[in-house]
Amino acid sequence: MPRPGGRPSLRGFVLLGVVGAWILVLLVRLFDLQVVRREEFVRRARRQQERTVELPPRRGAILDREGRPLAVTAQVDSVFAIPSEVDDPSRTAAELSAVLGVPRAELLRKLSDPEREFVWLARRVDEATARRVTSRKVPGVRLLKEATRRYPEGTLAAPVLGYAGTDNQGLAGLEHRFDEEVRGRPARVTLLRDAAQRSVATAGRWGRTRAQVGEEVEGVSLVLTLDAAVQHAAERELQRAVAEHRARGASAVVLDPRTGEVLALASVPTFDPNDWGGTDAEERRCRPVADAYEPGSTFKIITAAIAVEAGMVGPDDPVDCGGGTLTIGRTTIHEHGQNAWGVLPLSDVIAHSSNIGIAHVGISLGKVPYYRGVRAFGFGQRTGVELHGEAAGLLRDVSSWSALTLPTMSFGQEVGVTVLQMARAYAAIASGGLLPAPHLVAEVRRPDGRLLRRNAPAPERILSETTARTVKEMMLRVVEKGTGKLATIPGFTVAGKTGTAQKAVPGGGYSPDRFVASFIGFAPAEAPRVVIAVVVDEPRGKIYGGDVAAPVFSAIGEETLRILREAARPEPSQLLPNVLTADLSPRSLAPVLSGDLLPAASRIGPPRAAPEPLEEALEQPLQRTVPALDGLSARDAVRLLSRRGLLARLHGSGFVVSQDPPAGSRAEKGETVALLLSLDPPVSLSALSTEPPEPSR
Repeated sequence: MPRPGGRPSLRGFVLLGVVGAWILVLLVRLFDLQVVRREEFVRRARRQQERTVELPPRRGAILDREGRPLAVTAQVDSVFAIPSEVDDPSRTAAELSAVLGVPRAELLRKLSDPEREFVWLARRVDEATARRVTSRKVPGVRLLKEATRRYPEGTLAAPVLGYAGTDNQGLAGLEHRFDEEVRGRPARVTLLRDAAQRSVATAGRWGRTRAQVGEEVEGVSLVLTLDAAVQHAAERELQRAVAEHRARGASAVVLDPRTGEVLALASVPTFDPNDWGGTDAEERRCRPVADAYEPGSTFKIITAAIAVEAGMVGPDDPVDCGGGTLTIGRTTIHEHGQNAWGVLPLSDVIAHSSNIGIAHVGISLGKVPYYRGVRAFGFGQRTGVELHGEAAGLLRDVSSWSALTLPTMSFGQEVGVTVLQMARAYAAIASGGLLPAPHLVAEVRRPDGRLLRRNAPAPERILSETTARTVKEMMLRVVEKGTGKLATIPGFTVAGKTGTAQKAVPGGGYSPDRFVASFIGFAPAEAPRVVIAVVVDEPRGKIYGGDVAAPVFSAIGEETLRILREAARPEPSQLLPNVLTADLSPRSLAPVLSGDLLPAASRIGPPRAAPEPLEEALEQPLQRTVPALDGLSARDAVRLLSRRGLLARLHGSGFVVSQDPPAGSRAEKGETVALLLSLDPPVSLSALSTEPPEPSR
């Protein structure tokens, strides 16, 4: 109150000061809330009023090399609820339980929590279920369009493609390997609370409407090297083989040796990625890259290639086959099938699949050079194919090798490989010595179809072209005259190798009744277009690679070459000779072989008995006499002796000019015949014959 005289009182000043201070504090507080701490309170308000739901993005497609879809994304309905809008949770749960196939108790638990603004009731339901939910018009229950993964070819290449989970995340195969790129960026929608604190959907995806905080971005697409038609052929033939031979499983790889592109990667048993939840790991495993096995005789090609490349032996050089046994320390290694070959040229060691012969070749190389050669072929390391879980195989360091390791590894024991590794190694021979880098993804493309990157890894040279050609010629004889006759493909030349390996058992040793049958080869041999590896695990009844796996190779190869439009050769019956031909049959040459047509001055010493024509000699039953070998090459002489169970001791090189014991002498099995060779051959059938003799199995 003002005092008399007009001057304000002290009480007025105090009151005015208090009011002013209060106003100042209020202004400071408002400044703090509206300016300094504005963002904090905006975030709090949003948390109270909004909820952002992240929706799975649209995954990019996976296509085969011809653009055929193998994995695509489709839009399907999912059922969700806003619990605060549900009038009667118990009645709603009972009503929806039968429609959605979800237990009533589970639905009731989700619907009874009013603090939750959003709950999924059922994800990715079919169209009929979505219609039934819509027709009931249950308060607080709505539909939302979600992306889901579909595999239109079903089981085709399933272990390679893998599968995506409920949240559209890749869980296996290429889906998992490229998940970050294929998955894309998720979309987001926002829920708001009204004044009554009830959750309501923004004008968005709820009820077929849409409002997003962030637009989704579709993932990239993968264009694979796989050919769906070739993959189908491989899987079909493996299924037949497994059923026919009651096998545990089977694998196949079809590889382009020039580029390393994988045209097919097949595994049986398999599964349907559209319904992967009901399968087990055995069905989902990609066997050609995940399973390591002992390759058996198919590994002999690797040993031969290393030896030829090192200059240790040539295709016509004699190799000691030990009469069927090789003793190292207290262990004796036996030839398969109780065969007892003496000396065979390297090409026949491969054609006959001699364990003892190839073991001697490996021993002649030595541990370190042999290990380096095997390593150069890519064994003991992953190929780098774009799949998680690839096995490196087993190739122990030389320091841990026993005295038996080198000879047994030479014919495919004590080494673990994958089917893809073996196909890759054979591709190096098919391509002239270049080891390719196997790969499944050819291109990565943006959602609009533009190329993002192309995958074309360069091969590595590990063999000379001469060595590759030499080994290829030896592999041709396996199919033409040896154990791989059932691998022939009409109209095409085939080079390859059979394999029959006993399975190792835990604790050491090998099972007497569990085998792995295989055939690996390529065609056309003169200009290889495909390498095909077939492995059948634990066949019953027939167990040999030549009987079990070779026919599968033939069927896959014939279909694959047709799909690739590879031109076949005309059959011999379709060709007519356009030149005059001479009669070079053994009977027409008999006077020449006997020397009757040679001038007397050209004959050395007394007339000799004519050597048996080689083709006829090999077809005759085993005899107890020494055959006439004069004039034959060392290779043909050794082959003829081994056919009769006799061993050969060679002196010199070239052609036979003398033998001891002489022709016609009686001989016991395993007896040695000494042969004197000369580079100046007499006229003989072996010099004129163009067809090599058929080797025994």
